[in-house]
Amino acid sequence: MCPSAHLSLSTGNRILSALNGTDYHTFLSQLEQVTLAQGDVVYERGDKIDYVYFPETAVFSMLCTMSDGGTAEVGPVGREGLVGLNIFFGAHTTPTQLVVHVAGTALRIKAELFRRELGSGRAVMPHLLIRYTQMLLAMTSQSSACNKLHSLEQHLAKWLVLMHDYVGDELLLTHELIALTLGVRRAGISGSSADFKNAGLIDYNRGHIQILNRQGLEAKACECYPIIKEEYARLYADLAKTVK
Repeated sequence: MCPSAHLSLSTGNRILSALNGTDYHTFLSQLEQVTLAQGDVVYERGDKIDYVYFPETAVFSMLCTMSDGGTAEVGPVGREGLVGLNIFFGAHTTPTQLVVHVAGTALRIKAELFRRELGSGRAVMPHLLIRYTQMLLAMTSQSSACNKLHSLEQHLAKWLVLMHDYVGDELLLTHELIALTLGVRRAGISGSSADFKNAGLIDYNRGHIQILNRQGLEAKACECYPIIKEEYARLYADLAKTVK
């Protein structure tokens, strides 16, 4: 994790972009940009939250780990949200492991400074966080049902198109990391990926996955993808309405 100098007020994070730069100048000036590598563990389950992260190009994964070591993704966090949301609800620790799934940049602020902002009396930040929480609950509820009711092939296709929405055609992801995220065996990911490759939907080699046929891959995905995509669209529209 590599910190850099304090940022300008321009940012790719949707929540920060919805803030009034004048009213929130002090808050924004306390953010620092960090570069995160794939696989970086930002928080283990139960860790104290020292920093709140606002992803720009990085994508985080909230992972739930069982006593036998098995894992499953609770949900991704990208430019639409933040890591450390629990502070908004009065918590000081995180209930999930937070891992960097897609390398990139994020803006972070010390937890105590974030708490100070929440107690400042300004209403915009709490409003944005409530709206983001609503979207996050809808997404995680849908993902929970998806994990139980849909096939690995459907689940993988849904997850790949979600990552495509974040990153584009080139995904730097290994089968092992995808299996860890989806809570399945690596062999299952390799088998379904081979089927997608044979169908001309993707290509892959040594941790590089290229989306060749987005429409065809979307057709393989379960009904959860359009539902989750619509939740993102509603969130982005609501954030854009915020007075700047």
